[in-house]
Amino acid sequence: MREFIKSFFSFGFATTVEKLIAFLLLPLYTRVFSKVEFGVIDLIQVTLGISSIFAVLQLETAFQRYYYEYEGRLKRVYISSIFFIIVALSIAVAITLSFLSQPISQIFFETDEYSYIIKIASLQLPFTNFSMLGFVLLRYEKENVRFVLLLLGKVILTLLFILLFVVWQNMGIVGVFYAQLIAASISAFLLYLSIRHFIELSISSTYLKKSFKYALPQFPARIGSVLMSYANRFFMIGYLTIAAIGVYSLSLKLASSVQLVYSAFIMAWAPFMFQQIKSPGHRELFPKVLTLVAAPVFLLVSFVSLFSKEIVLFIASEEFFESYKYIGGLSLYFSLFIFKEVVDIGPKYTEKTKYLSYTFFCSLAVNLVTLYLFIPGYGLNGVVYSMLISNTFLLIMSWSVSNHLHFIPFRIIKFLILAIPAYLLAVSSMFVSPSIRIRLVVLVILICCYGFSSFSAYRMFSHNGGMSNSQLR
Repeated sequence: MREFIKSFFSFGFATTVEKLIAFLLLPLYTRVFSKVEFGVIDLIQVTLGISSIFAVLQLETAFQRYYYEYEGRLKRVYISSIFFIIVALSIAVAITLSFLSQPISQIFFETDEYSYIIKIASLQLPFTNFSMLGFVLLRYEKENVRFVLLLLGKVILTLLFILLFVVWQNMGIVGVFYAQLIAASISAFLLYLSIRHFIELSISSTYLKKSFKYALPQFPARIGSVLMSYANRFFMIGYLTIAAIGVYSLSLKLASSVQLVYSAFIMAWAPFMFQQIKSPGHRELFPKVLTLVAAPVFLLVSFVSLFSKEIVLFIASEEFFESYKYIGGLSLYFSLFIFKEVVDIGPKYTEKTKYLSYTFFCSLAVNLVTLYLFIPGYGLNGVVYSMLISNTFLLIMSWSVSNHLHFIPFRIIKFLILAIPAYLLAVSSMFVSPSIRIRLVVLVILICCYGFSSFSAYRMFSHNGGMSNSQLR
């Protein structure tokens, strides 16, 4: 457990700095770009996000699943096989996206004006996916310091090039994607220098076949996950304006304070879970992890919901003020992914990964239906309702299916008690904003309640966790 907590804070520091730089850029973006331009940037990044899944095909999950099964040259061959196939797929997808840039620009923006920017953005894919896999490798090798330094280098490069192209050269939207492309290519090269001793000119068809067998059943789940995150943009294009997408995009970015916790958690959780699942006491361990994680995460969601108005006033220009209404709900939406990962052990342990796809597509169906029903009548409020309903449904389904495949005695009632205040505050923040005094009193009460829960969960690990420290390592 100490190794898990150490990894969480190491990776959490790096991802926090990465998101912090993104937050520092928001005051710049909201003053340099209008709501419409902010919406254009968001839609191009959505296009990249959807395209990227076809360049990876969930092979990074197989990479993590089988990483500890090989040693020596066999491990290098396995690593090399995954790296080469993902880079090749990324190049193919980037070329395809470049050819389709004009119709994509017409569909999203009803003009060819942004086709060149889409081409520039697509060039990021090979570098971005190489780096993604490289950082996974460093995590599994427990190279925490090297991981942090390389990620910080990437963040600093991105910041410097954005300042160069957007501020000093005044290049507008295209400057954002030039900056991202150059920073991604340089950081990928530096990462390669750091991990090149793991890579050789070898590809094993046997290893690739095994990896695809594990990964491809999850690929529909990944499509479902991405569509659940991005499908609302397509409904917004039909029912709302590009400016509304800009407001929503800012809310989403400000809510990513919770997403960075999710990113750090996933980086530490995957290797920890695959190691501890082999322990005979894992059924006692994992429920305690859920309790230990839930209290601080729901406290963070509650804080963001209570003070979303002040956050927007501090970060953004007055043009984006409306975005404060949606930050709490979107923060809660992101937090539910963390709990899904904790409870969704069964499909990964039993290697029945097709169930991940089943749950995501059921949740996607709920998402699409609720978007269709809510957006015409409720606008951006309807988007948030839909995201919360579909992710709550996803968590419930994942919990149920996982326990059917491999039972873990998670404490449902305790989790609900921790979740209810965060749900109430996240939804109510869209409609009411009490005085700062009332909100501070509520925050103090929540700190006491969630703090007591966190302390109790930590003591369970320390005193009666049912495992020795050596086992937890």
